[in-house]
Parts: sequence; structure tokens; C-alpha cells
Amino acid sequence: MVAQPKPLPVREVLCHHCNRPIEVPVGAMSANCRHCNRRVILEDLKIKAYHAVVKLETAGKVEILKKAHVVAELRVNELNVQGKVKGNVTCVGTVKVGKKADVDGDISCRSLIIESGATLDGHILIDPSFTPTAPVQPEDEEDDGLLRR
Repeated sequence: MVAQPKPLPVREVLCHHCNRPIEVPVGAMSANCRHCNRRVILEDLKIKAYHAVVKLETAGKVEILKKAHVVAELRVNELNVQGKVKGNVTCVGTVKVGKKADVDGDISCRSLIIESGATLDGHILIDPSFTPTAPVQPEDEEDDGLLRR
């Protein structure tokens, strides 16, 4: 008698490209979305220093430590800010802002925890049923017969 392998535990996340739910193995670092076939980053990040990028996207948890300063548009599953963030935040779950944290940008999330002493500068959208909208993709330019390089 052959023993059947146990199925891997899975979790459901939203693809940060098409915003559709996908099931992924719990320990996975990335996966391909079965809907749009694009790579979805799943890893948790811990940021300890200055970090500037255009977009920071993961279907995992992001922790911004006390001495860290992040300049980016954030699109994450969970966010814990103890340092500074400059940029808009889109979070599928909970955003926690620590007592000495500073967030300069709009926040959209399902729940928000703000400790006394935190600084927030921006609009806040809190909705328990919040689901991010798909990022706008640039429309393909019409072919006018001109060669572009």
C-alpha cells in the first residue's frame, strides 16, 4: 500500500497585478497568478534602512523598523510601520502605525491601528470589505505606421 502525500497547506492572497484571489503554498516566496500568468511576490520583508523604489509590492507582510525610511508606493498584504514611509499605501489587510512612526501619503486598507504619538499626513480609507482595484496599465498606443526607438 502506497502512502498518499499530505497536501501542502495553502493560503489565499490577491494577485497585485489583476487583484484576483489565488491559492499559494504557505512557504512559497513567489508564484504565478493562474488568472493573468504574472509573477506574484509572496515573501515577507523587513526593512531596516533607507529604501527608495517606485513600487514595493508583495502579497506578504512588510515591517518597517524604527530607523528605516521608505520612499515608495506600497502595495502589501500586511504592514507594520515603526519608521518613516513617504508614499501611498494600499494594504489588503491591516496597517499598524507605531508610536514614533511617520506616514506621509494616502492609506487604503481593511483595518488600521494607530498608536498614540504617530504622525499621519494623507487621506485614509478604511473599509472591512476593501479590495484594491487593479493597477492601471498604460494603454497600447495605436500603430500610426511610425518607427519608434
